[in-house]
Amino acid sequence: MSVSQIIDTLQQQHKLYEQLLDIELKKKALIMNNEVLALNVLTQKEKLLAANAEKLEQQRVLLTVRYIKEIGFRIRSGVLSELIKAVTNPYEKEELTLMHGKLTSVLTDLKHANDLNQQLIQQSLDFLDFSIGLMVDDPNEDLVYKHPMHQQGGTRRNKMFDSRA
Repeated sequence: MSVSQIIDTLQQQHKLYEQLLDIELKKKALIMNNEVLALNVLTQKEKLLAANAEKLEQQRVLLTVRYIKEIGFRIRSGVLSELIKAVTNPYEKEELTLMHGKLTSVLTDLKHANDLNQQLIQQSLDFLDFSIGLMVDDPNEDLVYKHPMHQQGGTRRNKMFDSRA
């Protein structure tokens, strides 16, 4: 077995992660424009790509472990940095190092884009909660201080929407 199979798998992973990053960037615009249907379509594509990414990662780890065992090294996991240390061919080492850098970069960008989208979604949910609260709350309530002992016995429910449901 050669390192070229591992490099090919790494290149496939890089392309896949770039596609996932592209989807995350598109999702940002959809979230900001509140385009829920288009967001659902992209999310389904993202799920398929994530499943493929998982398969490629398993394949890469398997190939890495197999290669490391073939050359007689002990390995604790299929970590790419351990493979780079074990490879003696300078061309292969350079190629692996380059792919390691590219993967690290795209995964960092992907994580940043995902975190940003999560924040945007949380802000949208907070705004919706606030908007519903404005529609539900009685505008005349809480304008005048009432001593807790002088309030009427039950709570008034003149609201259009029951948020407890």
